[in-house]
Amino acid sequence: MRKLILINPHPVGNVGEENVSVLNQMPVNLGYLKAITPTHWNVDIIDETMDLVLDENDGKLNFPEADLVGITAVSYQAKRAYDIAKAYRDKDIPVVMGGVHATCYPEEVSRYVDSVVIQEGITVWPDLIKDFENNNLKKRYEGGLTPLGKYCDILPTRDFLKEKYKYRYSGIITTAGCPFHCDFCSVPIIQGRKYRERPVEDVLNEFEAIQGKFRGLILTDENFYGHSKKSNERVKQLFKGLVDRGIYQNWFGFTSLNIYEDDEVLDYMVKSGCVGVLIGIESVNKDTLAVMNKNVNLRISIEKYYDAIANIRKHGIAVWGTMVFGNDDDTFETFKESVDFVLESNLDIMTCGILCPFIHSNLHNRFSSEGRIFRNNYPNDWKYYTSAHLTYILKKMTLQELIDGFEYIYDKIYSTEVLRKRFRNAKDVLNNNNAAMFGFKVNLDWQTVFMHLVDNLKELRDSGEYDIALEKYKAGELGGAENALVS
Repeated sequence: MRKLILINPHPVGNVGEENVSVLNQMPVNLGYLKAITPTHWNVDIIDETMDLVLDENDGKLNFPEADLVGITAVSYQAKRAYDIAKAYRDKDIPVVMGGVHATCYPEEVSRYVDSVVIQEGITVWPDLIKDFENNNLKKRYEGGLTPLGKYCDILPTRDFLKEKYKYRYSGIITTAGCPFHCDFCSVPIIQGRKYRERPVEDVLNEFEAIQGKFRGLILTDENFYGHSKKSNERVKQLFKGLVDRGIYQNWFGFTSLNIYEDDEVLDYMVKSGCVGVLIGIESVNKDTLAVMNKNVNLRISIEKYYDAIANIRKHGIAVWGTMVFGNDDDTFETFKESVDFVLESNLDIMTCGILCPFIHSNLHNRFSSEGRIFRNNYPNDWKYYTSAHLTYILKKMTLQELIDGFEYIYDKIYSTEVLRKRFRNAKDVLNNNNAAMFGFKVNLDWQTVFMHLVDNLKELRDSGEYDIALEKYKAGELGGAENALVS
C-alpha cells in the first residue's frame, strides 16, 4: 500500500491566530483530500501546529516514510514548506504543493517542489493521484474554482483528525468567493469574485452529521451572509433549517456589518447556537475606509456602527471586530479614537494587527510601486507576511509611534482588569453565557498574540533594520517588493 502524507506547515516560533483556541481548528482542506484519495492509499495528515514534520535541531524528518507528499501553504508558511519539501526530495520522495501561495506564485513554488496545484485542488486531486500512479505526474495542475455542489456527499475525514490531534473545533464551508475588492485583500483573486453558494440541504446534512462532536464549529466563509437579497434569503433558510431540524451547535462565522438589520436571520442564528460573528471594522476613519475600498462599511457609516453592534448584541450574539493599524492616514491619535470606539460601542472582542500588504492585493501592488516594502528578500521574508509584522515604510508615523499606539491599546483594552469589566457587560447584555464566555476566552488568548506583535516591533526597532530601510527609501534606493519574485 502506498503512503501519502499531507502537511499543514507551521514556522517554528510563529505566534498568531493559531494561538487563539477557537481558531486553531483542524485543516479541513486536507481532510477533504484524504477523503477523496483512493482507498488503496494509506493517507496521513500532519499539522505542524501540533506535530513538527522537520526537526529544528538536526533537520531530520520525523515522518520519513512516504511515496508522495502534499503541502498546503499561505505565504507566511512558504519558507517552512520549502524546507520540508527539500528534506523529502533529498530522499527522492516527490512533493506536491498547493494553497494560496502556490496559486499566487506558481513559478516561485515550482523551484522547490515537483508539482504545483493552482487554486482549489479538490477538482484535480483524483487525476493527480492517477497520474502519479502512472509515473506521469505533471508540473502543474489548474484546479480552478470548485462548484460548491461538488461537496455534496463528500465529508472531510474529521473523525481521523479528531482522534489524532484531539481538536476541539472544526470548520465547515457554506460559501466561497467575494465580489468586493478591498484594497488589502487577496481573497477575490484566490477564490474568485463570484459568490459561490453551497446547497442549503447539503450544509444541513453536514451539520447534522457532526453535531455534538466538537466544542464549536467555524463557518470558514469570508462572508456567510452574502452580498445580495438572494444570498441573504438563502442564509435565512440555512439557519431556519438548523432550528427546524433541532440542530444546536455552538458556532461562529465571518460576515459583514450589514447583517445587523436582519433581525429574523439574527434570531435564527442564536437559536441554532451562534455565539459570535467576526466583522471587519478595519478603521474608524472614513478616509482610511475609502482608501481601503471598504464600501460596505462606508455605506452603513461609522455613525451607525454603534447601533449596528448594539442590535446584534441585543440578539445574544457577541460581536468580534477586527482593525488594522499602520494605514497611511494613521497617527497616534488613531489609536486613541479606536480605543474610545471599542469601549463606547461595547464591542465584545477587538483583535487587531498591522496592515499587511498581502500578495497580489492592490495594497501590495501600490506599496511595491512606491518602493516602500523593505522585507522583500524572498522566500526568507515570507514569514513576515502576517498582521504581526511590519513589512513596509510607514507614511505619517514613526516606528516608535506605532509601538506606543499598540501599547496604548493594550493598556486600555487588554489589561486583565478591563477584560473582566467587558466580560461582565457581555454577560448582562447578551444574556447568553456561551457567547459571553466565547468573547472572554478569545480576548484572553489574544493577550498573548498582541504582546508578541509588540515584541516583534520592538525587535525591529532595536535591530536598526527599519532605520536603514527608511534612509534607503528616502534616497530612492529601497526598490519594489516584486524585485525578488518570479510571478
